[in-house]
Amino acid sequence: MAAGVALLVGAATGVAGAERALTAQEQVFVSYLQAHGELLNDLDQQLAAVDVGKADCSALASGVTREQLSEGLPGGAAEKEEAVLFLDAATAPGSLCG
Repeated sequence: MAAGVALLVGAATGVAGAERALTAQEQVFVSYLQAHGELLNDLDQQLAAVDVGKADCSALASGVTREQLSEGLPGGAAEKEEAVLFLDAATAPGSLCG
């Protein structure tokens, strides 16, 4: 019985995941990140990255500068570099902010 329930849940999850594919703009964003070394191996990771990119676009649209977005992060240089990478990916031609 438990195996059958697990199979049904797995099948339902697979169907739900299949219903959500990356848009063209999201694919440009993810491809940019992957080309620059971000390992986004599955759709969940890609969608989480897209959420960050969309938040960056919203912040930029509301008047926050790129410098404020990248410098306002707690942490060291690695986090700031990653923030700049996400900003570059989000603002690349054909990407999320475009």
